[in-house]
Parts: sequence; structure tokens; C-alpha cells
Amino acid sequence: MIPQSSPATAAPSPHALAVGAPAGTERCPLMPSYGPPQVMFVRGEGARLWDREGREYLDFLSGLAVTSLGHSHPRVAEALAGQAQRLLHVSNLFATEHNGPVAQTLDGLLGGGGQVFFCNSGAEANEAAIKLARRWAGWGRHTVITTLRSFHGRTLATLHATGQPEKHEVFQPLPEGFRHVPFADTAAVAGAVDETTAAVLVEPIQGEGGVNVPPADYLPEMRALCDERGLLLMFDEVQTGLARTGRWFAHQYSGVQPDVVTMAKALGNGVPIGACWARADVAGAFRPGDHATTFGGQPLATAAARAVLDCMMEMDAPCLV
Repeated sequence: MIPQSSPATAAPSPHALAVGAPAGTERCPLMPSYGPPQVMFVRGEGARLWDREGREYLDFLSGLAVTSLGHSHPRVAEALAGQAQRLLHVSNLFATEHNGPVAQTLDGLLGGGGQVFFCNSGAEANEAAIKLARRWAGWGRHTVITTLRSFHGRTLATLHATGQPEKHEVFQPLPEGFRHVPFADTAAVAGAVDETTAAVLVEPIQGEGGVNVPPADYLPEMRALCDERGLLLMFDEVQTGLARTGRWFAHQYSGVQPDVVTMAKALGNGVPIGACWARADVAGAFRPGDHATTFGGQPLATAAARAVLDCMMEMDAPCLV
């Protein structure tokens, strides 16, 4: 965040800025997983934010790759307000007006012939992909190969899928079934495959690991390897999906068709929503009761996602085609 003007007075204590902090106390009521918040934002518009002192900031963080359409986008705000007045939530046992169209749009953007599972975050989308890979591969084939310096989430399973051992130690023992190899090294992937392997999960461009772009032949080689060994090729597009690299999805520069794609972040422009897309024959491995989420694909989230996708598709951006 870059402040556009200097504060006139010294900033208050970080603890006192915490949302809900009792007046006159120094104890932050929030768990310390992020550290005490040092700025409280109260308004946003486009690429700018304003804190409660009225200071203006230019937002280069975008809510961690979320607000691709900018803060308080009028189309998204209108969709949320209208939906909130009609229906906030029902069980996924019933259909609602937006989840079908959003799923169809995502399927079309990914080439068609697939199905979508909605959830609430990127970690949950990857969790769904991991479970789907195991269900598809069958008993005894449970290992997913991922890459060093990758990032796939912070649930126990997606944390172990994340190829950053320094994040693992304090949470051991982590769920088994993950094997890490160097990024952009197809030979290393081939050497890691055994009779327990179900899938390969890779970011087309690494995000948290350092914005690492692989050679042009990496994803095609991975496709060929997975086809040869009977593995699923799964792309984590949580950071790179929804036009953040110019194409709808970063893997589309390679011409490779994946078996599974996960996404979140920019899909809701700030409203929590994630999605796991898979080819229909792969998605069909799930049976009723295999996987579920209370809030996934609920009306408010999918109303926002529908507005986001509509806005993006209407933009005069040939690179998205």
C-alpha cells in the first residue's frame, strides 16, 4: 500500500486500531496469525483505499490478487445488493439462479466438457481437487506430486501440498500423500511417480514462490507425462486465473488442456468464492456425499461471480479471447 498523503499526526497504537478493540485497552481481540493490524480501511474505489483517518492509499496489493475490477465496482455492488434483498442462502440440495450460469461460463472459458464444484476459497478448491484425484484414481493411488516453492493453501492437506518445508514443521504430522519436486523440472516429476501416484498439481506460474515463469515446453511435457503414466494433470490457477496474466487462465498460453483447474480470489472481486473445475469423466468420480460445503456456490457469492465474469467478458480486451 502506498499512502497518497502524509498523516498529520502520529499513528495510533497498532493494537488500538484492531477492529473491535475495547476502548482504552492494548489487547487486540484478533488471533495473532497476521500480527496486530496497523491500518483500518473504511472505503475503497477503483485502485484507491481510504483509512479511518481519511488518508488515501494507492492499492497495489488488491486484497492479495482479489480485486481485479477494483474496489466497490458498481456492477458487483448492485448484484450483491439486489441478491441480498431476494435470497441470501439455501442448501446446496436445491438450485439457485446464479450457480448454474456461473459454472457454465467457467466451463466455456476452460474449453467445455467439464463440471464445477463451488467452495469458499482457493485452499478449499485445492482440497476438493486433491480429494477428487484420490477418488478418481482409486484405493492405493493417493499421492499428489507438487513442486518446491509452490503455494496451495493452509488447510493441513493443502499446507503439505505446498512445497515450502519451512511452513510444515510446526504443524507436523501433516497428512501423507504429497511428494515435492523442483519447479519446471519434468524429469524430476517422472522420477517421483510410483504406483501410489494419482495426480500432479502445479501452478502454471508460481505466485508466492517468487513469480516464477516456467519454460514454454514445461506444461506440454507435463501433459505428455501424465497421459503416459495415467495421471491427472491439475492446475492451481488461484493466483493466475481470471485474466490476471492476460488470458483467462495462465495455462492457456501453453495450449495444454488440463484435467482439473482450481480458482478463487479474482472470481468474486472480494466476495469469498472458489471453484474446482474438472473434465466431466473426472468430476464423475465424486458420488453424492463424497464432498460438500455449506456455503459453496450460495446465491450471494455466485451473484458476485456472475457480475465479475459479465464485466470481464464485456471489456474491450482481445487478450482475453
